Amino acid sequence: MLVFWQTVIHYLYFVIAAIIAFFFIKNFFKREKRTNLVYDIVYAYCVIPFVLRVLFVK
Repeated sequence: MLVFWQTVIHYLYFVIAAIIAFFFIKNFFKREKRTNLVYDIVYAYCVIPFVLRVLFVK
């Protein structure tokens, strides 16, 4: 029973990471203010950990 809940939480973690990465990427292309290169780097810095988690890379 414990293994089942561990698996559920594990996959839920990846689903949440995918949702957060999706919204980061969506807002990256949708933004109208602060379109400077520095903000692109900040967005990439924030998105990379979530994308790596979704791709099962630690």
